[in-house]
Amino acid sequence: MKYLVVSDIHGSSEYISYLFRLMQIENPDKVIILGDMLSINNECLRILDFIEEYKDKVILIKGNCDFECYFNDPLLDYYREEINGHVFIFTHGHLYTYDDLPCNVFVHGHTHISELKEFDNKILFNPGSLAKPRVGTNSYGLITDDELIIKDVNNNVMKKLRYRK
Repeated sequence: MKYLVVSDIHGSSEYISYLFRLMQIENPDKVIILGDMLSINNECLRILDFIEEYKDKVILIKGNCDFECYFNDPLLDYYREEINGHVFIFTHGHLYTYDDLPCNVFVHGHTHISELKEFDNKILFNPGSLAKPRVGTNSYGLITDDELIIKDVNNNVMKKLRYRK
């Protein structure tokens, strides 16, 4: 099992193209977009091409910059999934924090800063921003059967954490 987790693309044509390439590089079973897919420009609508091409694999979370009128299906405020006995919550990060929803792993975007840490019997996982990082470099996340990984756009592992019991 492999999930690709991206956030905060903000309509960047360059990084929407990179997202298509990531599908070939990483070959994920599922793609979770943690919101802020759009921006106010015509290029941003290219994300709809990606969503259509990979509609069977994509889960869309609503960010504070997303407008639902562009999407065929409603965007989720959060998505919950149990993976290997761990409850994962996926959300953008502007509506909920790790204290708001019961989980073992809280996955969010919004800050544009990659983060992967354990505390209070929880894991906080932010893949950073694919297009507009505030600190560091452009990045994305992966969830495998036993690891959480943050990679830069050159496919270098920046952070890694084993989570399987």
